[in-house]
Amino acid sequence: MSENLLETTSPLSMALISVDIVALRLNSGRLQVLTSAARHPRAKHDRALPAGRIDPTLDEQLEQTARRQLKILTQAEPSWLEQVETIGNSLRDSRGWSLTVVYFALLRNEPELDTPDAQWLDVGTCCNLQLPDLAYDHQRLLKSAIERLCNKIQYTTLPLYLLPEAFTLADIRDVFQGVLGKSPPMRSIRNRFGNGDIVEDTGKKRYGSNRPASLYHLKKGNQNRLFNRLYESTQ
Repeated sequence: MSENLLETTSPLSMALISVDIVALRLNSGRLQVLTSAARHPRAKHDRALPAGRIDPTLDEQLEQTARRQLKILTQAEPSWLEQVETIGNSLRDSRGWSLTVVYFALLRNEPELDTPDAQWLDVGTCCNLQLPDLAYDHQRLLKSAIERLCNKIQYTTLPLYLLPEAFTLADIRDVFQGVLGKSPPMRSIRNRFGNGDIVEDTGKKRYGSNRPASLYHLKKGNQNRLFNRLYESTQ
């Protein structure tokens, strides 16, 4: 190996490479993001997105890095995990040239947190974003991931991944309300999800103050179903 090649691959010339995760849930109708403590002494804010370096001894793929970083804060498995973007420049990290691969994850229900460093923060709705202050450029990463969710929730099965395994059709409407700040009418929900092609009836009911509601679950094979039109009422 030549001296020139050794120089170009020295630690001083290598970029910092990490995976950042925007993990979202609905809690009591509020969209929230999972955060951890910002460790860098120069961080302007004390909260940050879960993030970490790739470990070649543990991670065969980028997705494994994302899942591993999530497990540091919560043992809940993401119901949905998707790569959003890759960002790299010499300005985003004071230590030098930095590159990050950003994922967004959806989590069902209220996953337990495994460390005092972890905290859920409200982010508002797509109609009225109220993003928390985050360290580094993480607020921008959060905004980009939420915009992806706000877009895809209207033409995919993503609403179902913010729900427990068993849910009612009214629960689906509530997901739209919690994420978008507005929801389609129930007849549109029934037409899209209630015809037995996307979800199927579990045979169980949820009992409350109103009449019993049928419980459904996502039908196998429809994990990433696309629809050919958006809801007019959510535009």
